[in-house]
This record gives sequence, structure tokens and C-alpha cells, in this order.
Amino acid sequence: MKIYKLRKYQQNLVNEARSYISKGFKGVFIQSPPGSGKSVVIAEIVRSAVNSKKGHVLFIAHRQELLENIEDSFKENNVDLSKVTIMSPQRIKNRLEKIPTPTLIITDEGHHGKAKTYHDIYDYYKGVPKLGFSATPWRMNGEGFEDIYDQMVQGPDIKWLIKHQNLAPFKWYGIQTVDRSKVDFKNLSREAKSSAEQFSSDATIQGDIIEHYRKHAEGQQAIVYAPTIEVSQLIAEWFNNAGIPAKHCDGKTNKNERTKTMQEFKENQFKILCNVDLVSEGFDVPEVGVIILCRPTKSIVLHLQQSMRGMRYRPGKTSIILDHVGNGLNLGLPTSEFDWTLKGQKKEAREKGPPCLECPSCGQVIEKSEIINDKCPACGAILLEEQKENDDEKNLYDSKPELFEITEEDILATKKYAVRKPLSYNYKIAKAKANKKGGNPLFKLFGGLTIYRKQGFEEEELETFALSEGVDLQQVLRAYRWALNKSNEQKEETTNTWQDAVFN
Repeated sequence: MKIYKLRKYQQNLVNEARSYISKGFKGVFIQSPPGSGKSVVIAEIVRSAVNSKKGHVLFIAHRQELLENIEDSFKENNVDLSKVTIMSPQRIKNRLEKIPTPTLIITDEGHHGKAKTYHDIYDYYKGVPKLGFSATPWRMNGEGFEDIYDQMVQGPDIKWLIKHQNLAPFKWYGIQTVDRSKVDFKNLSREAKSSAEQFSSDATIQGDIIEHYRKHAEGQQAIVYAPTIEVSQLIAEWFNNAGIPAKHCDGKTNKNERTKTMQEFKENQFKILCNVDLVSEGFDVPEVGVIILCRPTKSIVLHLQQSMRGMRYRPGKTSIILDHVGNGLNLGLPTSEFDWTLKGQKKEAREKGPPCLECPSCGQVIEKSEIINDKCPACGAILLEEQKENDDEKNLYDSKPELFEITEEDILATKKYAVRKPLSYNYKIAKAKANKKGGNPLFKLFGGLTIYRKQGFEEEELETFALSEGVDLQQVLRAYRWALNKSNEQKEETTNTWQDAVFN
């Protein structure tokens, strides 16, 4: 039997993981983007692990589709299945004393491994090396994975995979202003329930799903992600009423019926597959290039798994993502930068401060109450048009919105400058803001960091930045000195105001 030949980046993942295990680390987490060939990497590791007489691998996955897919992948890669136990965590926990003792434990979609059932298995086989695989090592509650894994091995980013024809490029169409305030993002269940309630009452603010499918993806197969079964069935009904064959499927659908539906979809017997999270993890439809997002989320895991389902590579293919719920603008596009780590992360706090806007000239975020004569208090730029632009957004909900193409630059232009990030990172944001709203990106950069956030820089740091970005050093110094002077003027003005209040 011919064994699948790993690509270089896949072999690197295998080699790094083996290296850590051989050095005595008991837990290694392997991160690689959706569509990067995770199953063949797992198959190669398992094939090698069971070569020895005593080698036995315990493979854990929480969905039946994942278990079936990996078994098929093992067969294709000549893995000795008699030396592999492939089960869900619930079944394993009930059979701990009956199944063969493993020499290696592999958990697919390893971000689920925080659950108690998984921990019970890990504790029972304490001392057995563990490998976790996931495209998105992240949890909504901010918990980390250091209690399970010691090291992380990271695969190439999505930009690299697209550039080297391992993933298909994409076009992202979304609504530039979506009201998500009524969605309860506390957990996935509340997300689904509250967004379904909003869907039925405020569906027009999401755009016409049928109209935009016809405009951007007419005749192509598409997967629709809905928040609940009722909404998924409703969308399928809309498509069928419009003469576009559609079917709904979910985790509660009878297994035989679900298998039949999936097979019919793969055979292109109907165009639109509406589902509720079913086609997120472990469902592979290589030829589908269109994804329709109708479920708002704050889960980066869910966001990337769903939006990237249409990015499996084939020559000439460009995936189309129709985002009716603002996930892209809120969480980023697949090619955005994501910081994957085993460490816990604080949940992003919602800002409830006074109404603000950003100066298009210097980049400073200003409270509207601070604006005098329509001018920026930091640099004097006129803000009337910028303020009107922000006020006009409120009127967009009164009409049926249009989907526009959203690029990575659009996402960057909405980001805030980050003090803890390097200048090169913040400069990308400044350039995106300048391209969208005008102004000098260097003045925007230091206006946002030095005037507003009071961050200072050493000349050596500025020289390194200018060299790495190919920017004239004198221009960098000029923009920084301008921002520094403005910052000092603000500081002096604040001090004088305080002294006047106390002593006069």
C-alpha cells in the first residue's frame, strides 16, 4: 500500500513533536491551521508509534465524524489498526480497565481536553505521553492548557499556506456595521439562543441571504451556519422557496438520514447545506467554496473552523465567505494574526466608556465631549466629516444593508494600537488607517502611541524600526518628535489646570 508522502511543513511538525517527546516532555500540543492536513500528520505519528511490539496508541475525539475520518486516514496510510484504540472520551472513560494500556495518547481537537472526562482519562494514564492537535488552541473562558501540555509546536500560518497553494485564497463579504449588542456572548449556548431570537425580529439588519448568494455565488454549493435548528430549517425553506435546492441537517438528525444527506451533498444533488455546528469539526467537503455565516460568535475556534471550510485547495479556486453577522470585523479574517499560546488569557473586557472617535490625521482616539470647533485637541485637524460619518452609521439599520468585500486592511483599520506590541505591528495598523481615512501613517502611529497612550521610544528603537520597515529615519524622527511635543504640551496643560484649581 502506498503511504501518503508528507509535505515539508507537515514533516517538520512530526519531527518537532518527536523531539520534545524524546526529551522527556509528557505533553505536546500541535497547532496547525484548518485544511493543513492534520489527519496525515497524525497518521504518520501513529504509524511510527505502533511499529514497536509494545506500541499502542489511544486516539480520542469527541465527534463520530472525527473518529470515522481518522480511521479512514489510518487505513490509507497503512497503520496497524490492531494497535490503535479509536474512541470518544465518554466510551474510553467507561472502559478504562478493559482497553489496552497505551504508550501514547492523542487527542484530536485538543482544545476540548479541559473537560473533566478528558482529565479523568489523562489522570488514569498518568505518565503516558500526550499529543494534542488543534487549529485553534483557545477557549472562550480564557483558560490555558499548561496543566495538560508542556510544549507547543506551531505549523505555518494561513497566509503562507495560501501563498504556497496549500489552501485556497478567499474573498470575504460582510456588513460593515452589524448590531451585535443583543447577542449574549457569555457562552456558546447563550450565543446561539440570543442570536436566534434576534434573527427572527431583526433579520433585515443582516442583509438578504438569498439575494447575496445569487449576487456573489450563484449556482455554487454552499454551507450555511445557523445558530439553532429552527433558524437553519427556516433558511433552508427560504432557499427552496427561491428555487435553490437546500437541505437542513444537525446533530440530532437520524444517523442514517444524516449520512444520506451528506452523501447527496458531496454528490452535488442539492446546492445549499444548512446546519448547526455539525460541519465545523471533522467534516470534509473539498469542492465546496462558499460559506454563509448566519451565527454571530465570539469564539475564535468556531469562527475559523466555520469560515475556512471552503478553503480546501484546488487550482483556480477562490473561496467566498458571506458574513451576515459581523464575525469577520469582530474576530478577524483567516489571514489575520492570532497569538496562539498554552498560557491562559484574560477575557476581553467590553468597553463602556464615553462616545469616542479617531482623529483621521494623528490617530488619537478622542471623547466627543473634548472636541471644540470641530477640531482635534491634539493636532488641530478638522473632525466634522469624521463625526458625521460615525453618526450616519446609526441610520444604516433602517434599511436593508448590502454586503461589501472586507479585506485584511479593513480589519487592521478597526484595530487599536497596542502598547505591548512592537512598532512594526502598530505600523501595519497605522498604514491601514491612513489608507482608509487619509493622513500620514507615521503621524498616526506616534499620535496613537505617544500622544494618547504616552509611550516613549529610544532613538535606537526608532532606527531599528525605520530599517526593518524601509522608512526614512528622518521622517520617523520628525513624526515622533511632533507627537512627543504634543504629549508634553498636554501634560503641561493638565499640570497648569490642576495648579490653577488648587492655588488660585
